[in-house]
Amino acid sequence: MSISRVAVVGAGILGVAAAREVTMRFPDAEVTVFDKAETVAAHQSGHTSGIVDSGLDQKPGSAEAKLTRRGLQLLIPYMAQVGVPYRECAQLLIAQNTDEAERLEEIFARAKDNEVPGARLLERHEIGAVEPAVRGVLGLFSPHAAIADFAALTTALASDVRAAGGTFRFTTEVTGFDTMSNEVRLRGRQVPADDSSSGHGAAAEDSGDDRSDGTAEGRGGPGEGTAGHDERGEGAAGDRDDRDEQVRDRPRTYRGEEGRDPVIGIGDELRDRFGQQDWFKQAESTIGEWTQKLSDSWSRRDDSRYGPLADGRQNDGPERKGSDRTGSDRDAVAEEVLGTFDIVIVCAGLQADRLATAAGLDAEPRIVPFTSDYYRIPATDTEVVRGIIGSVPDPQAPFTETSIVRGLDDGLILGPNTFVALGRETYDRHGFDLADIGSTARSKGFWKFAAQTAKTAARGVRPLVSKTAFVDGIRRFVPELDPNTVAPGPRGVRAQAMTADGELIDELTMTRRGRLTAVRSVPKSAATSALAIAETIVDRAFENTTR
Repeated sequence: MSISRVAVVGAGILGVAAAREVTMRFPDAEVTVFDKAETVAAHQSGHTSGIVDSGLDQKPGSAEAKLTRRGLQLLIPYMAQVGVPYRECAQLLIAQNTDEAERLEEIFARAKDNEVPGARLLERHEIGAVEPAVRGVLGLFSPHAAIADFAALTTALASDVRAAGGTFRFTTEVTGFDTMSNEVRLRGRQVPADDSSSGHGAAAEDSGDDRSDGTAEGRGGPGEGTAGHDERGEGAAGDRDDRDEQVRDRPRTYRGEEGRDPVIGIGDELRDRFGQQDWFKQAESTIGEWTQKLSDSWSRRDDSRYGPLADGRQNDGPERKGSDRTGSDRDAVAEEVLGTFDIVIVCAGLQADRLATAAGLDAEPRIVPFTSDYYRIPATDTEVVRGIIGSVPDPQAPFTETSIVRGLDDGLILGPNTFVALGRETYDRHGFDLADIGSTARSKGFWKFAAQTAKTAARGVRPLVSKTAFVDGIRRFVPELDPNTVAPGPRGVRAQAMTADGELIDELTMTRRGRLTAVRSVPKSAATSALAIAETIVDRAFENTTR
């Protein structure tokens, strides 16, 4: 059987790169990219800190290290060719004490094994020659580290797909798959404009206005309001002042496994965040009814909005985002058959586990979303920081890394402050998604992770570290930073794959059923390695097929 029709679900950087790879290998194939947003890179890919990963801390010889190396070989010439904003600016990891210095020496050993060009350790007196304002006991310098605009990169890749005859169907949400011996049928629905994930504009198909070259309103490249804990982090979408519609009842507190004190009180977090709001005070009076409603609703469902319900009935479609609707107030748009394809590739990011379940694949690994808040310092004539300054990673305390990045606009991005997200695609500080909260709360892996990293979890549960405390932590590295110039910055959501045992998965993982291949997790260097990962995805998707 020849391959004539290929579908890619997800228009982030990996989905678009995979679609481009298909068009390059099979010029006669008809390629269609589906996404419920209105543009490419609407989530993680469009809202990264822009750091191009040089492979400092990757395990030598690992798949991630190989992908990063291959990715850089492909990425840098491509960006130069198509004009994607890119700047080599060097990176400096700073140790503040002897424990961090020991870990930094271990990272340096890895960097040498990974053949990171020019990487070297800097003693205290040598740090100032590279970054005069930075203070620390030991530094690891990577002179060829860089920043790039990954949203612009995704747009350029999308242009290649369209030039090769591929099409994009935006505001089209894929909700189900019928997997047959030699083909896959996609089911889904059109997302109304006010319900799409990007929150801007009207519905669009590839009918001369697929908007694949555009970006969501208000989204820019690094240094222009984008941020992320790593290359998978997502940033803020437009705030919509619809709290009265979003919240009518007070959320409950989830306590994890029976008999345990709460590790992360989601209800307490909501109360801390919204407690002074009038709409939240009004909601407190109906907590009993609300709790019973959620208990009844969630007891009948599995963790996915897609696929079968826990009682065997078929879920009749995804729930709306950014509200407290639990299933009774679904959008009325009917599900339809989107088409039948010879090959389907799913690169769904924050919805990876749900779409995998809808395709009949294992529910594990689960996606647990983590929110990252950033601060910004506008561009000035004074170069307090020249490139990228980062803390030393601690494998025992994930999500505690912070950085100072000089963006492409010469402003500084500081952060992140990372905590459990109240929604997989909720960027509004006044919003949350009850289905997403419930999914996290029901995940045994999440509670095990929280128990194993109690110190980190305790740091993360607070909705926001105060600006003063946050800036004081950053100023350990750069005392000259003026706290009066620091302003709140963008917000991102990171899709973290997690096993049932609470282990974080930071590598490329794919599962396959028939002609459908689903990407379940990606490494931190996913944006840097996008072109190399696309090669691997297409290799797997077309494995054992007649071409």
